[in-house]
Parts: sequence; structure tokens; C-alpha cells
Amino acid sequence: MDPFGLALDALFMAPGSAAAVFQPADGVPVNIRVIRSAPDRDTGFGQGRVIDNAGTILELRRSDVEFPQPGDFVVIGGEIVDGQVTGGDVFTLFGDPVLDLERIGWTCGATAT
Repeated sequence: MDPFGLALDALFMAPGSAAAVFQPADGVPVNIRVIRSAPDRDTGFGQGRVIDNAGTILELRRSDVEFPQPGDFVVIGGEIVDGQVTGGDVFTLFGDPVLDLERIGWTCGATAT
């Protein structure tokens, strides 16, 4: 078994991860797990510094989502009922998703919808 894959699976089942639904803009929804973060950004402002929120970042396993695209949706806490996604918090992916060094996980920018 791939040790990187096993470690990634453990991370996606640890505290800080969540059950979600991935809904491609033009496809069928699938159940996945995500790691959601909202890191702070330290920005220079005149003589001082301002700390602001850099937005929402979602980590997705490549084994769950082959190639996420801008405009796809991730619904954290949602479920698939009769082929439709219901409930949960909806996030729209934006920008170019980035694969990690081992090419087993995606980092995606997302905005709450």
C-alpha cells in the first residue's frame, strides 16, 4: 500500500475534516471528505500590518476527485438524495486547483455561496 495515500486517508478522517459532496458543474455528485481551512494573511498597510482572512481553502483527495474545475461545488455537511445535493454549506471552487508534491491531493480556493 502507498504510505502517502495511507497518511492522507488518516488526515481526511481526523478532526478538522468533514463529510461533503462534490458536485461538478456538469456532472454527477459524489460523496467525499474534505479538509477546510481559512488561513489568515499578514498584509503590510502603511507603517503597520493588517491581519485579514485569505479566504477558504479546501483540500480534496485526488482519489475522490480526479480533476476539480473552477465553478464546481463542494457542499460540506450535504447529502445526496435522489441524485440531488441537499443541505449543508455550499462552496464554489475558483482559480486553478493545485496538486501536492505526491500528486495525491488537491488544494482549491473556494467561496461560500
